[in-house]
Amino acid sequence: MCGNDPEDEVDKHLQFLEGRNIHGRIYINEQGINAQYSGPSEDALAYVSWLKEDERFHDILVQISPPTSRHAFPRLKLRYKPSLLEGGVSHLPLTDSSMRATPLTPTEWKKKLEIANSIDVASHSNQNKDVILLDVRNGYEWDIGHFRGAQRPNVDCFRSTTFGLSESEDTATDPLANVNKENTEILMYCTGGIRCDVYSTILRQQGYKNLYTLRGGISHYLECEGPVNWIGNLFVFDARLSLPPSSVKNDATDDESIAQKVHDNTTVFAKCYICASQVSELRHRNCANLDCNLLYLCCASCMDDLRGCCSSQCTSADRLRPVLPGHQRYKKWHHYRDT
Repeated sequence: MCGNDPEDEVDKHLQFLEGRNIHGRIYINEQGINAQYSGPSEDALAYVSWLKEDERFHDILVQISPPTSRHAFPRLKLRYKPSLLEGGVSHLPLTDSSMRATPLTPTEWKKKLEIANSIDVASHSNQNKDVILLDVRNGYEWDIGHFRGAQRPNVDCFRSTTFGLSESEDTATDPLANVNKENTEILMYCTGGIRCDVYSTILRQQGYKNLYTLRGGISHYLECEGPVNWIGNLFVFDARLSLPPSSVKNDATDDESIAQKVHDNTTVFAKCYICASQVSELRHRNCANLDCNLLYLCCASCMDDLRGCCSSQCTSADRLRPVLPGHQRYKKWHHYRDT
């Protein structure tokens, strides 16, 4: 919680970060803080220490990724934001812990997963299932990595998520269709945990009783447990886009074996958006059509054939950006508006 004057809180943070080499997105409102940022270790850790001096945030869980040669964000964006997530969540009682899912440690989560994955996945009904594994991220995040047994969410933005809220009885579109709200255990996960806090509150209001979430999200799990029960890489919302588990669990002695596990697993599920062939490089690209900009996985052949576009229709668009080689990413749209 940031009290009744989050604007004053924003000013305090800006004053502390002035002169420090910090880039990222830091949003503050009455419900709390949502922050992702990059910078030199000295500056990045100084901000963490300063934040934990505040009684309200003394036990906050901070995720730290290994350093890269450049910032993961183009600049610092620190401001008051009425809703910490897209779609508007300021009306939800997020500060009431009884309304949120019960957080599980990575070890507890791993044990729960063993139970969830012992369920007959061939069943077409969730009515008698004791445990449901629910990925509340976007479909394109699932495409490059997910927990074993999790169904792909058919959404491209969080505000479109309707699991457990629709009248659909089709488990292919809603994993919570027909489940017993009183008895079924629902295991929810996302990258860092905030989306689960939000969505578990929504489900609690709908009468779901046994809600559990992974404390600290996927990144904390991979840091503590490694890639056990995890398939592929981790999608992140910055310039890196994709992180192999070995980079999250910074353990040099296991890098080779972890990398091999990731390679073995990725060829099973990752497919080219265009031709559906298997892809080994788990990194999205944006469509070269400026007015499409779809984020998608693509094989090298389709990238060449369609000149970096996601479809043949986009290749004839009026505003096409150049095909970027390797891991390069497009700049902001205004750099290409006269294309």
